[in-house]
Amino acid sequence: MGKQALGRGLSALISSGKSVEQVLRKEIPIEPRLSAARPETPTGVGYVEVARLSPNRFQPRKQIDDAQLRELADSIKEKGVLAPILVRRRPDGDYEVIAGERRLRAAQLLKLERVPVVVRDVSDQEALVLSIIENIQREELNPIEEAQAFSRLIGDFSLTQEGVAQAVSKDRSTVANILRLLTLPQEVQRAISDGLLSFGHGKALLSLDSVPQQIRLTRMVLSNSLSVRELEAQIAHTKPIRRAGLRIPKPKDPHVVDLEKRLQQNLGTRVKIVEGKKRGRIQIEYFSPQDRERILSFLLRKA
Repeated sequence: MGKQALGRGLSALISSGKSVEQVLRKEIPIEPRLSAARPETPTGVGYVEVARLSPNRFQPRKQIDDAQLRELADSIKEKGVLAPILVRRRPDGDYEVIAGERRLRAAQLLKLERVPVVVRDVSDQEALVLSIIENIQREELNPIEEAQAFSRLIGDFSLTQEGVAQAVSKDRSTVANILRLLTLPQEVQRAISDGLLSFGHGKALLSLDSVPQQIRLTRMVLSNSLSVRELEAQIAHTKPIRRAGLRIPKPKDPHVVDLEKRLQQNLGTRVKIVEGKKRGRIQIEYFSPQDRERILSFLLRKA
C-alpha cells in the first residue's frame, strides 16, 4: 500500500469513536491459521506462547511507567488478560505486537506461558498507523511522543495536519500546537517528555522567540515548581513592553486573508502573507524535517 493511498484512506480507516480493535475487525481479514490444534478453524481470539511474541517495531511510546506496569501485572494476576493483544504474523511464523505491548510486558513480568491474541494481516505502514492511533486513543503518550507520532504520520504517510487531526479526533489547532513542541530546545523537550513540564508549560514557552530565554525559564519552572499561570506571568515580564503611541496596524486585506486560508488548506500548514507597498513575502511554516520535505514535494509537483 503506497503512502498516498494510505493517507487518503486513513480517515475512513480510523474515525472518531472507533477503537483500533473495531477498525481491525472491520477492515482486515482474520488470520485463519492461529491454533495448531485446529488449523482449519478461523478464529477471532486464540492463545499464543509469550515467547513467540516480539514487541512492536513501530511503537511510538518510548517510556513505560514501572509503577503502572506493576499495577497492570497485579490486575492480570487477579483477573487474567481481559483484552487480547493485537498481533500480526512474522515471516518466521511467530508474531509481532500491533497494539497491547504493556499487556505483553506485564505477562512477561508474571512469567505467563500464553496470552490471548487477535491475529491480523497488516503491512508495516498499517502497523505504524494503528500503533500510533492506539496509543493516542488510550492517552498513553506524553506530549513529545505525541508530537513525534504526529510528525511521523505527516512525514511517512504524506498526511496534512488536517488529515492527522481527523484521524486522531482532535482539532487541527491542537495538532499544530502539539507539533510546535518539536521546535523547542532539546532540554525543554526532555523536561516535557519526563513529565517535569506540562503541555501548557511548553505552549507558554513557545511564545518566546529566544532559545536562551526558553531554557532559562524552563530551569526557573523546575527550580521553583511554577504553575503554567506563574510561568505566563514571568513571560509577560520578560517580553518588552510596547510603547504607547505606536501605530495600530491596518486590518489585513480580505483577499489576502482568503489567499492565506486557501494556501493553508492546500499545504496543510500555517501560511502567512506579508505585504509591502510594492513587494512582499509568503511565509510557510513547518514543524519537522519530514514536514518540510512533505511541503517541498507538494510544491515541486505543482511547479
